[in-house]
Amino acid sequence: MNRRFVGQIGEDIACGYLVNKGYQIIDRNYRQRFGEIDIITKSPDKTLVFIEVKTITASFSAVDKGPASYPLLAGLTYNQVKDSLMPEDEMSHKKIDKFKKISGWYANNHPELISSEGYRLDVIALTLDGGSATIKHYKNIA
Repeated sequence: MNRRFVGQIGEDIACGYLVNKGYQIIDRNYRQRFGEIDIITKSPDKTLVFIEVKTITASFSAVDKGPASYPLLAGLTYNQVKDSLMPEDEMSHKKIDKFKKISGWYANNHPELISSEGYRLDVIALTLDGGSATIKHYKNIA
């Protein structure tokens, strides 16, 4: 299974989830030589939010057939539960520090996007299993 493909599906699902929650997507896959931000959004309260997406699969056969056969991209069916496998465990202290650095750099270079609430860093952890996705949204991780 191609990790990049799974990651792209996870980011697509995360964007759909965020839009359904009232977030406005500003940018995706923003890159600098010292890091990348998966998703940059404005929350419903207008806070600038940087999102890191972590995705894993569990007995997920539709991925092998390509994106056209993946049912969540069309139906955007979400299951949000409290306990599942832990893709968020991929967020080591080193990755969090890197995430803070690139997010701070972006915020300093785009002050027009900063509201009185400032900005925050979130993680969306997804577990893909068959035709469903388990989503956990961790707000203000650092």
